[in-house]
Amino acid sequence: MHCHTAGRRHYDLRLVQDDQIRSWSLLKEPPSRKGERRLAVERESLSAEQISRPFIEEDAFGTGRAQVWDSGEAVIKLASPGRLVLLLEGSKLQGRYELRRMRWYPGNRWLMEKS
Repeated sequence: MHCHTAGRRHYDLRLVQDDQIRSWSLLKEPPSRKGERRLAVERESLSAEQISRPFIEEDAFGTGRAQVWDSGEAVIKLASPGRLVLLLEGSKLQGRYELRRMRWYPGNRWLMEKS
């Protein structure tokens, strides 16, 4: 998880999978209590080599400094095409989280929930 200051401060959940980074931007700090939800907007995929760069460029926010906010291991389970179950083992984010795509809303919007 990065805290990314580019245009506007936000948090980026970044998951490395098959030499690609899947990325979701959250405008608020990630959920920490069970049942708490955050809007998460999926961004373009990046190559895995970019994960360690201090500056990351995004189409929506531009170029800005990306600081590691939390790091650790993640187990990703595909529950359905629009639902991911994440088992996170970081220093700040621990436990089970879900990402559910909001099909009723235009764009690539997801909800991140601590479960």
